[in-house]
Amino acid sequence: MRKLFALLFFAGVTLCVAAPAHAQALRVNVPFDFVVSGKTLPAATYTIRESLPNDNMGIAFIGEGNGILARATEIDGYSTGTKLVFVKVDGEYLLRDVVTLSGTLRFKTSHKGSQRAQAADEELVTIAAGY
Repeated sequence: MRKLFALLFFAGVTLCVAAPAHAQALRVNVPFDFVVSGKTLPAATYTIRESLPNDNMGIAFIGEGNGILARATEIDGYSTGTKLVFVKVDGEYLLRDVVTLSGTLRFKTSHKGSQRAQAADEELVTIAAGY
């Protein structure tokens, strides 16, 4: 019985320590207005985190008096890091990727932006972030 209790205690402590490490917030200073999920957010310093516990596709962008909840369209678990990737089309920045230590979350750019990207040259802009 003591061995079972010790094993369960160790497993509980391990889960409690591992969970906050996975749920750490990403902080990034975005020096320009940008579009995510069809909404334009102003230039600011943003905290980016999971929108709900154990929801690896929902992301909350929390800025200086601004915020949005967005949902990724796909996740790439192989590409990791700490950065945001934008597509610049006709002077407008569209969020494409949020790259975290857990993987890359890909966001759908607006339909309007996709049409413009096909018609014009698009530029990728990457901003480094930290935890």
